[in-house]
This record gives sequence, structure tokens and C-alpha cells, in this order.
Amino acid sequence: MMVPLNNVLVIGLGMMGASLCSSIRKNKLSKNIIGYDLSRKNLSYARKERVIDEALTSISKMGNPDLIILCTPLNTHVNIISEIIKYASKKIILTDIGSSKGNISSNIYKLTVKSKVEYLSSHPMAGSEKTGPRNLIPDMFLNKVVFLIDKSKCSKSTYNKLASFWKSLGSYTYDLDSKEHDILMSETSHISHLMSYVFMLTLPQRIIDNNLSLLLGGGIREHVRLSQSSSEMWADIFINNKNNLLKSITRVEKNLKFFRKLINDSEEKKLMSILKKINNKTK
Repeated sequence: MMVPLNNVLVIGLGMMGASLCSSIRKNKLSKNIIGYDLSRKNLSYARKERVIDEALTSISKMGNPDLIILCTPLNTHVNIISEIIKYASKKIILTDIGSSKGNISSNIYKLTVKSKVEYLSSHPMAGSEKTGPRNLIPDMFLNKVVFLIDKSKCSKSTYNKLASFWKSLGSYTYDLDSKEHDILMSETSHISHLMSYVFMLTLPQRIIDNNLSLLLGGGIREHVRLSQSSSEMWADIFINNKNNLLKSITRVEKNLKFFRKLINDSEEKKLMSILKKINNKTK
């Protein structure tokens, strides 16, 4: 267990940011939890429910946090960090929880390299399709993997402190470089979410209108669940990791054409053989 910090600032009090604040409080990792959000409604709720101790309405008033965690859309990071650098008066450890790294992380490292802010990117493999602080999950990060990205770009001290922070929330840390991370995400999480959106787009409107999906199997319910995730967040992720994601889409298209031909040609034995191979692959 790490020594409690004096001040932690969480920027972005949606479901993920609020869950993080709640988990920090539950595990007593900071004496003071500060929250910043553009939404006064989110700030008010978080303060009222003691998700945070202090509500911040301007980065210029951030004071001297020991740790800052960005829980906002990827396309906001550079502007927010520029503000943080401007008002940082002592060394601050900065991380984020973004699902795509690539150019954004690279730009952040360039911004912070000669500043008082030391950056190490994180990606907890945790989440929910629900949004907003009212849907926070106090144990969101318990027994979850957290990727720490490009650790060679920060000091050993910063790496150890941030790794200790996540472990104190009950998470397991795993080191990846940003390129490897983005490829892995495009081949797993990102393509699976995109396929759920595509499935819902393909689903006949009469099924949605009559709520028949509730009467159908778990596979459809899982697609419905994933497609209810934040549209702002996922559009942001898809575009930021587009080069890798497009390769995954190409593979999906190729496989769909392959299955289409098997079905069209009534190749039942061949189709069954392929399905069995897939069954064995996932066991």
C-alpha cells in the first residue's frame, strides 16, 4: 500500500472519473480529492455525494496536486495539459486513462519534457456502457489490468509511484509501448465496440421499435449494451486509432466475404469445419 498523497486532481467527472475518485477515497490514497469538470451539474453532484472534497472550476486554481489524472476525451488532452503546465508551481505526476495513445501521447511528452509536469500514460482495462457520475462504480479498478505506456520516457521514481497508485486500487500493472498498445486495442476492444455499433445499425428497426431484442439471446444483449457506450468517447477513440483500426476492419470485411461465399454456396461441411476450428481456438 502506498503512502497517501496530499492532493489528487481528477479532471473529468464522468462515470470513469467519478469511479476513480470513489476508489481513491475508499482505499484512502489521498487526503484531499479535487475534481474538475466543465459540467457544473457533474461537479455539484460529485461534491454533494462526497465523491470529491473540492470542486474546481478553473485549472488556474488547481494549487499543488501531487497527481493529476485526465479522464476526458482524447482530443481535449493537449489543451488541458498546456493549461496545467502554465500553472504548475512544483513537480506534478500526470497520467490519463485514454484507450488510444499514438500521436496524442507523443505530443504530450513533447509538451511536458521541459516542464514541472512528468507524464506517464495509463490505460485501465475497465469501464461500463453507462455514463455520468451517478453511475460510478467504487470497485471499478479492482482486479483489473492497467497498462502503463512508454515507461522509458519518465523517471523511475514517477513510474514506481504511479504503478504503486494503481496497485493500491487493486489493479495489476503491465508495461507496453504506445505502438504495441494501440495495435492490441484495435484488434480487441476497439473492433469489438465498432462491430456492436455496426450490428445495431444493421438490426431491423421493427425489432428496436417493438423492444424485441429483450426477448432474444445474450449475444444480442451484449451488442445492445456495448452500443450504449459514450458516443463522444468512442468516436474520439476510433479516429485517434484509425490507422490500426482500419486494418482490423479490412480483416473483418475479408472474413465476412469468406463466410458469405460459404453460405451462398451451401458449403455446410466446410462451414462446420471452420466453425469447429473457431470453437477450439477460443477454448
